[in-house]
Amino acid sequence: MDVLGRIKDISKDWTSGKLVISFEVNSVPSDLEDLQTSSRPLSITAKPFRQKRSLNANAYFHVLTGKIAAKLGTSLDHEKNRLIREFGEYEFIDGWIPTVLIDTAFEDKILDMEGVHWKPVARPDKEHVQMAFMRGSHTYNTAEMSRLIDATVEQAKELGIETLTDIEIERMKQSWTKNN
Repeated sequence: MDVLGRIKDISKDWTSGKLVISFEVNSVPSDLEDLQTSSRPLSITAKPFRQKRSLNANAYFHVLTGKIAAKLGTSLDHEKNRLIREFGEYEFIDGWIPTVLIDTAFEDKILDMEGVHWKPVARPDKEHVQMAFMRGSHTYNTAEMSRLIDATVEQAKELGIETLTDIEIERMKQSWTKNN
């Protein structure tokens, strides 16, 4: 059962000492009756709602990135990392953006590495560069993915690469919101 809702009330059962949490939900899950009549314990998760992007958004980002890479003669990983560096989202851990200090000889090589999204943020000396961690696009919500795709579409157009029309892209964005 996965539904959207809010906590309505939290109270304590003074007899058992356990918390009683009630929720208001927007729809009735189809398996609610089965869950209610089951004697088995439930695994319950409640977390803030975060709108996610659809797989179509991620697929379209990769298609355009592949076309850009082919046009520029670079690798898909290179272009994906470059676009995430320029238009992506920083990784935050406990309110901080993690960074790493690397030798400048590796700065460009990192662009061609799969799954490594680092952005240069400082150069303390000639031999080193401080890199900030960036989130992978698979973690983006609809708004974040939309910004990344808009920038990617713009770069593709500048290179003369055919993209979906503005109307098709807007329609796709609307479907991301409706589906998520």
